[in-house]
Amino acid sequence: MKIFKNYFFVFVVSYLVILFGKLLFLIKVGDGEFIQKLWAIFWGYKFDFAVSGIVAFLAGLFEFNKKFFILASSILITFVFLVQVSDILYFIESNRHIGYEVLDVFTDAKSLLDTAIFKYGWFFLLSMIFALLLFLILYFYFKNSLKKIEFKRYLYSRIFILILSVFFIRGMFQHIPLTPWQANQIGDTKLTPYAINGFYSAIYAIANTAKKLKMIKFSHPKNINLTSLYNDAKNDNNLPIIKSKPNIVFFFMESWSGVDLKPYGANYEATPQFDKILKKSLRVKFMVASGHRTTEGMFATLVSYPNPLGKSVAKTQLQDFKYKSIIDILDEKGYSSAFFQGTSKETSGTGSLAQSLGFRKSYGKRDVKKRIYEENYWGVHDADLYNFALQKLNGELKEPFVIGINGATTHDNKLPKGIKSIRFVKDEALNKELNAFHFADESLGKFIKEVKKKFPNTLFVLFADHCGGRIKGSLRNYIIPFAIYSKDIKAKYIDKIISQRDIAPTVLDIAVGNYKKLAPNFSGKSLISDSKFFADYFHSGVLGWIQKDNCLEINLATNKNKCYKIVKFNKKVTSCSDDFREMKKNALGFTFITQKLLFDGNISEFKEWRK
Repeated sequence: MKIFKNYFFVFVVSYLVILFGKLLFLIKVGDGEFIQKLWAIFWGYKFDFAVSGIVAFLAGLFEFNKKFFILASSILITFVFLVQVSDILYFIESNRHIGYEVLDVFTDAKSLLDTAIFKYGWFFLLSMIFALLLFLILYFYFKNSLKKIEFKRYLYSRIFILILSVFFIRGMFQHIPLTPWQANQIGDTKLTPYAINGFYSAIYAIANTAKKLKMIKFSHPKNINLTSLYNDAKNDNNLPIIKSKPNIVFFFMESWSGVDLKPYGANYEATPQFDKILKKSLRVKFMVASGHRTTEGMFATLVSYPNPLGKSVAKTQLQDFKYKSIIDILDEKGYSSAFFQGTSKETSGTGSLAQSLGFRKSYGKRDVKKRIYEENYWGVHDADLYNFALQKLNGELKEPFVIGINGATTHDNKLPKGIKSIRFVKDEALNKELNAFHFADESLGKFIKEVKKKFPNTLFVLFADHCGGRIKGSLRNYIIPFAIYSKDIKAKYIDKIISQRDIAPTVLDIAVGNYKKLAPNFSGKSLISDSKFFADYFHSGVLGWIQKDNCLEINLATNKNKCYKIVKFNKKVTSCSDDFREMKKNALGFTFITQKLLFDGNISEFKEWRK
């Protein structure tokens, strides 16, 4: 057993540091139910053992040289802690652990570092100081504890060390290799984030970059029938609503969480320009976002189709499939097109996804040369991006045009120099975010006014790409604003909860014709030619499904569900009646069919399921 002594010594120390990192995650991110979440941390020991096994194995490669062994062990364990710190900050921003986004770390390195330093300054500084102290403590502790072994003995021990490491990394005694998805087996999805650790999630994503994204397996009805979801078409003989091919502007309003806006229940008015526009628009009770990343919002909006559960098609094999988006349809109708984003075009693959979904041109922050304001941590402010877009509209883009705009002001909470902060709330962190909203809202109002003046025949489609990461809860994480505004559209409130997938069908009905004929494969519905709506979201292993004011949440790992009534903008627990049982069939059936067709590259066949 002497050949395993060093291995287990490093293993145990690594595990203790990981536990400390997870406790830090609990303190920084968690709220309420402390004992249960503390239990969840220890419940996820397999993930921690897997990481410790990796660290002990890699460090052990230098076991024949004591200095290298000590140094490697100290660096690796300190690195694990730093990744956990990064994961904490990422979770605060996106409300999920690091996954496939870890591959963008070098693309967005400066923005990520700026956000960490300036937005979470004290936490970042204290973490760096602790990491330095940790390294020094580990180095001197290992110097007195780890032993060099003879080279010959080192060689014949490697096979046993490798087998032992594989045992821990694959999850010990279980028939399938360990995956982050298994954290959902804890039973309570609120505890799932505390069971897994950020380092394992990141390593798993890196290790699987060469592998295809796989469809999540879950129980579903054998006889699937979606007719009840789509048998509600109204008279559509008078389409399109606007007869003269309007220009179209899609505002993917970065991180505009509905719960932070007064029309959706907030007790402060941070976005007065949007609030005024909303009253003049075609609007609904609220819209449900289809993900937590810009690329996820783009895909659901433009293709009117669900994302892979908890993932994006961007930078996966799924992006290689051909999708007929609303932009493709508009292109066939003679529209010119461009996508504008305030961040780098390469951020999460947004620029390449925009072009693969039909936009002829794509612009990012480096294309915006003329600026009024300095950059924030992620890119150019919305005012500068809007000015750049206006420049292109006045020159390169011909009418009719369709453009998509995704700003960067609300990707952060940093106001430019000279812009005074307003006191909306006492909470300083929230107040900074609301001021970013207010500044972005002011820029939005000015841009719409300028476009209306120059191009009066324009349809403005306003919605968020996704929510910000500060919001707690499941449904509240997906409530986003939505408005369609035009001089040719009468203001109307429709008391419905709809999905991001419903944007494209509605816009097609308004602007160019009957969406059912133009895009029969769309999974969304139109506010113009349909009457019944449903929405879905996927959060920490739970599938959320909304019909009318009923909300059903199904844990796909256990197939257990909970039932709620939506009162204003919150869920209230209720008994699971027959209506909910029918909803569950719809939810699981729809999700299975759409996911299968997506992964098979055959979403055009969804039209057969709408009949």
